[in-house]
Amino acid sequence: MLRVEGLRLYYRVSAGPVKAVDGVSFEVRRGQTLALVGESGCGKSSLAHAIMRILPRNVHTYSGHIYFDGTDLMGLSDEELRRGFRWRRLSMVFQGAMNALNPVLTVGRQVAEPLVVHSRMPEREALGRAEEVLGLVGLPPETVHRYPHQLSGGMKQRVVIAMALIMTPELLILDEPTSALDVITQANIINLLKQLKERLRLTYIFITHDLALASELSDMVGVMYAGQIVEIGPAERVYTAPQHPYTLKLISSVPTLRRVARLEFIPGSPPDLLRPPEGCRFNPRCPYTMESCMGQEPPHFNLGSQHTSKCWLHR
Repeated sequence: MLRVEGLRLYYRVSAGPVKAVDGVSFEVRRGQTLALVGESGCGKSSLAHAIMRILPRNVHTYSGHIYFDGTDLMGLSDEELRRGFRWRRLSMVFQGAMNALNPVLTVGRQVAEPLVVHSRMPEREALGRAEEVLGLVGLPPETVHRYPHQLSGGMKQRVVIAMALIMTPELLILDEPTSALDVITQANIINLLKQLKERLRLTYIFITHDLALASELSDMVGVMYAGQIVEIGPAERVYTAPQHPYTLKLISSVPTLRRVARLEFIPGSPPDLLRPPEGCRFNPRCPYTMESCMGQEPPHFNLGSQHTSKCWLHR
């Protein structure tokens, strides 16, 4: 359904270009869930915005290819993308439900807005459709008349999911949809996403820094570090046999219930994306650094079964 090739998104700041997304390639098959995991600041949200082409004014570089069902979205004008794809066929749940909602408009008007703007649907009919979609995500009909401040955190998150679903898209990008919620509400939202995926035959890109949540929902896992995907593969293989040192360290830092293991940590801090390290970007923090890691960027080595790792250890 979606194939991304060599996608780059750099931001312009006074000190130079920030390489937030730097040469990212991956694909998502219809009906799959791809989880993108990694530390804060590694470029996960920027990647989502690049796919949706929701860009800030300080863009320095925006290049590559984004194929949706064979159509290169990068070759479309903003108007063609808006009319044919954005919100209609691919949609996004933004990080931070409260920030995504307008406090002075009712929930119903905000959920119905894409139908009024994009499909020219009469407002009364659009509100009726909004009520249906809010019911689909488990909210009562009277929610359409409420304001965001009258809702709990979990209800706000369901509203934002309803907003993304109102035009029945095929691909849904979820940018940390549970980050501000308590554990019980997180579980409810994840169960809701599972039900919606099965009922509506959705395809997901699920962005999170929570490895446990990613394991609940994902078929494939992509691990991002310093603006690049360093490992990608089937979830079971990535979790049980991680091949990139960064993935291994990430998984080893998460406590488990079923076995006793000493928790590890990743020394140092993420690199400055204004001036990322030469060669492998993980080399200043990696316990297996070799001479080749310092000067030449590794390619993605194919490990079989759709599993690749960007590390010279596989040479």
